[in-house]
Amino acid sequence: MKWITWRAGLICFVSFFACSSRVFGETDEPYIFRSGIHLNQNHRFSNTQLKTLLHGFRFWTGLSEITFDGSGNLSLGDRSHVTGGSVTARNLIIAAVDGQDSFALENRDGSATIAFAQIESTERYVDGNGGRHTGWEVRLDLSDFDELTGTAALKVAFDPAINVVHELGHAICGYFDLIEGGDELGECERFINRMRLEVGLPQRLEYYPHYRMVRRADGLTFRQAELAFADTASEDKPEKLSLSFNLERVFDLSRARSKEAIHTTLIAQKNSRP
Repeated sequence: MKWITWRAGLICFVSFFACSSRVFGETDEPYIFRSGIHLNQNHRFSNTQLKTLLHGFRFWTGLSEITFDGSGNLSLGDRSHVTGGSVTARNLIIAAVDGQDSFALENRDGSATIAFAQIESTERYVDGNGGRHTGWEVRLDLSDFDELTGTAALKVAFDPAINVVHELGHAICGYFDLIEGGDELGECERFINRMRLEVGLPQRLEYYPHYRMVRRADGLTFRQAELAFADTASEDKPEKLSLSFNLERVFDLSRARSKEAIHTTLIAQKNSRP
């Protein structure tokens, strides 16, 4: 996720694909394009944050040797060393590492305009053989995850690593978030739910979070957003669960865009997709 939009009491998280801001070709100065997943050295994560990301990647993919090498590249290690994990998530991470595009992970802690995670296409590169490559920035506000309240299983189902995977689903698979009326989830989160199912975690029910006003002990109120999930372990009647957070500590509502504006942009981008 996510750019956040606000209108008439509705909170929506929508991923936004920006147009490329730079194009490189044979006539430009020498340029080395860095494919795969790597750390942005200008927006670094702490060692603790890197351990959190790696723990998540290992859990979701089952690749026990996955790590960041000395150059900050995500290395998968021996791919035959697999313990658990989601086959779907593993295939997506492998596609990102082996592919021709670049995915730079950035630490954007405390950002007022990023809710949990966000992806943006920032450059296009044409190599000497005419191959086309895209550079993506995957921005994470890991401080937002500290605001989450819910069961341990729910926090894993929405951890930083799966948010990165969600963004990769946009870039690699071309999946969009909620666009069409009557669709409560959207194609990208439906894709992520497949991964949650493969590792036995609760499924997300709706893309849009609900919110309610909550009064604190000091009498002040705040907007509490709630993401709806369901425990599908019970086939008869899945238990509905909620992952909540203080919306105002995650995003600056004064910068929100309307739901209609976001949907118009996404529909135009989807219609222009090859």
